[in-house]
Parts: sequence; C-alpha cells; structure tokens
Amino acid sequence: MSNEVEVMDAVAVQNYQAAHSVMVMEQWGNGETYNEDVWVERAKLATRKTMEGMFELGQALIVLKEHMTWKQFADVCEVLGMSVRAAQQLVQATHRFATPQMQKAAPKLMDLGKSKLLELLVEEDVTLVGLAEGEEVNGMTFDDVDRMTVRELRVALRVALRESRENLAAKDEVMKTKTAKIDELAEKLAKKQTVVREPKAEDVGNELAMQLTSLEVGIRSQVSRLKDLFDQLNAHSEAHGISHQAKMVGTLNQIILDCEQLRESYALPTEAPTDNVPEWLGGETGEGDESGND
Repeated sequence: MSNEVEVMDAVAVQNYQAAHSVMVMEQWGNGETYNEDVWVERAKLATRKTMEGMFELGQALIVLKEHMTWKQFADVCEVLGMSVRAAQQLVQATHRFATPQMQKAAPKLMDLGKSKLLELLVEEDVTLVGLAEGEEVNGMTFDDVDRMTVRELRVALRVALRESRENLAAKDEVMKTKTAKIDELAEKLAKKQTVVREPKAEDVGNELAMQLTSLEVGIRSQVSRLKDLFDQLNAHSEAHGISHQAKMVGTLNQIILDCEQLRESYALPTEAPTDNVPEWLGGETGEGDESGND
C-alpha cells in the first residue's frame, strides 16, 4: 500500500510540474514547449544584446562628456537614472574595448556579464585578452571567473592587487640592495684609482659601466612605481569623475621621447650587439703582440 501511495504522489508531482510548465510557457514562452537548451541559448543572446547596448550607451556618454561641463554631464546622468560613477565606469569600459586587441577578446568576456566585466577592468589589456584565450589570471581561469559571484570576484581581485603591491615592494627592496652594492663597489674602485696615477682603460670602463648600471636600477625602480600611482589615479577618477588620463599619457610619452632622443643622439641600435665585450677590452692584434714585443 505504501508503494502505491508513493507512486500516486510522484504522478501527482509530475502532473503539477507539467501543468505549471504549460502555464509559464503560455504566459512567457509564446506557447512553446519548454526546452532547456533552447532557453539557455536565448538567455545568452539576450545577455549579449544587453552588453552591446552597454557599449552603445558608453559611446553616447563619451560624446556627451566631451561636449559638456562636468555639471551638465552629471545632470544628464541623473536624467538617465544612473550615478556619475556608473557612467564613468561605462566610459572607461568603452575606451578599453575600443582597441583591436580588446575587440577580439570582447565576445568571450561579454559572456561574463556587465558587473563582472566592470570589475575586471582593473586588469591590464594583455591580461584580459589572456583570460579570454584560456590563460590564468591571478590563478583564475575564465571558467573560475564565470562560476564566481560578483562579490567573490571583487574579493579575489583585491587580494591579487595586494599581493602584487607586496611583490613590487619586495622587488624594490632587492633593487635598492643591488644599487647600494654597486655604489659600494664603485666607491672602492674610485679609491683604488686615486693611488694609480694613470688608471687602466679596463678599470675606467668598468667604473663607468657600473655607474650606468646603478643609474639604470634607480630609474627602473622609479618607473615600476608608476603602475601603483596609475591605479590610484584611476580609482580617484572613478570616485570623483576627474580624468587623469591626459597626465598619465603625457608622462609616459615624455619618458619615451627622452629615451628615443638619447638613442638618436648616439645612433644606438634597437637591439644590443651580440658581442658584449667592449672593444677596448679586446686588446690589440698587431704583429707586436704576436712577437711578444711591447
């Protein structure tokens, strides 16, 4: 008797589910028969259209922002029913996805949805392209990001950013130590050369090379700090709507221009020579050397 009751209950549940499905499909599914695969694909298509609409809105906001004062732009955002910060995020996302490299990755990344995509904008373009192509980003694959909630993704990215800053600080300390060691060696060499009235060409060359290396380490240490400062400027832009992009681009362009002018002034090639031994260390190859005469 118990088995009969269980069978009757199961049939009743199935009948209820079938009736409920018919009612839902009549109201929301144009009277079609429910097919999970079909409706999953339709949901994906709707998500894609929503994402494309997001970038269309971003383009419109860019045009408006470039033709308005900040107050006028804020008023338009209010009319559109969105905060200025949300508008800034859309503007930033639209700018980021305007490059050919990012446009190639966009179809895959848009599958993650608007909220996750905006969270991921703290990463560099090459990192996002790698994520779309199946590479790991901060230990996460595309599928990992897809399974995460927006909150979980935000936490994971913050942890990764903190670890990146800690690694940068550690590298900076290592570079400082190397710089101090190089300076110490250079100082010892300088003291040694004061004893010799006419220093050897090799010693002079070594000292100059060490000075150049020390200067290089210092410059690279300062350049490595740019990313952290750029992150802060972007965060300030998102929070207050004040764009720092022109200053950031100008800084990079000036550094690149200074380097290119140095290369041009000394007619330096873009690739370092394969023979790293300076010409003055090679010695003379005249007949006097071969015969043993000075």
